[in-house]
Amino acid sequence: MKSMMLFGEMLLRLTPSNHQLLIQANQLNMVYGGSEANIAVALSNWGEKTSFATCVPNNNIGLAAIMQLRQYGVNTDFVIQKGHKMGLYFVEQGHSIRPTEVTYDRQNSAFVEAMPSDYQLEEMLENVKWIHLSGISMGVSKQAREVTLKLAKLAQEKNIKVSFDFNYRTKIWGIEEAREAFLEILPYVNVCFGSYLDAFTIHQLHGKGIKVETLEEKLAILKDFCKEYGFDAFFTTDREVLENNVQNLSCAVVTSNEQHILGPVKVNVLERIGTGDSFVAGVLFGLNNSYSLTETLDFALSSFALKHTIVGDFQIASKQAVQDFDINGKHVVIKR
Repeated sequence: MKSMMLFGEMLLRLTPSNHQLLIQANQLNMVYGGSEANIAVALSNWGEKTSFATCVPNNNIGLAAIMQLRQYGVNTDFVIQKGHKMGLYFVEQGHSIRPTEVTYDRQNSAFVEAMPSDYQLEEMLENVKWIHLSGISMGVSKQAREVTLKLAKLAQEKNIKVSFDFNYRTKIWGIEEAREAFLEILPYVNVCFGSYLDAFTIHQLHGKGIKVETLEEKLAILKDFCKEYGFDAFFTTDREVLENNVQNLSCAVVTSNEQHILGPVKVNVLERIGTGDSFVAGVLFGLNNSYSLTETLDFALSSFALKHTIVGDFQIASKQAVQDFDINGKHVVIKR
């Protein structure tokens, strides 16, 4: 049985209790996460054979990160232990009118400083049918960007499906540098995740006065983007804030000749972090199990919505819980 491979930085998340600010806190709750690690855990939790490649420090913090992955059944054979620092991020949870604030401390982390020669790229892709990569890895360092691009090229040579999440973060890099990196990797991508804003980045349309208001207008832009780069599909999410922590969640997929929209589902948000990763995991699970595009959206939106009710980075809802989740009474229960 071939596996799904994910590459990216695993992070240690530190959060004050009871919605406190960091300046108030005298203790911090600790959990592991990071976009690609979150996806790997979700897929493994749903029964997929999953491997994760990264670099963590050669100390007990790094060992604890590896043990977290193994706890959920993720293969860690390609997790390198080297260096001294774990990438960190601090989350000050918002409440009412105060938004959640995230502060990163990932400079000089083991992953950021790892060299391309540290990774066994050929071996990483043996018996792999799908690899998922993201813009975050391309943004944190030149070395990680090089590894990400090499993996995409090598995967294409080996007829391995490549999915890519733009995951653009203004706190990591500037828009022009990101555009340059995205242009390098997109020719090797089969399935894309992001928004119409990513297409704007590629075509340098930000600040040009182009108004895009409806979901239909956004999808029209993404459909043209699919045609331009020959993606099999482009998946996107949409959220409407109704009040404080109440939101409507929707999702859609476009190809060069079709589109499907699902939602909205109304949720009371307990946790925002990791929700997008849960959507990506749901899509990858559906595609890997030969679901139709509409069935894939159904599973992914259920995962996306449920993660808003689960504290921490990881999507730990079971496959059964996701399959049985009722999207406003319109859910198609998938039994496979």
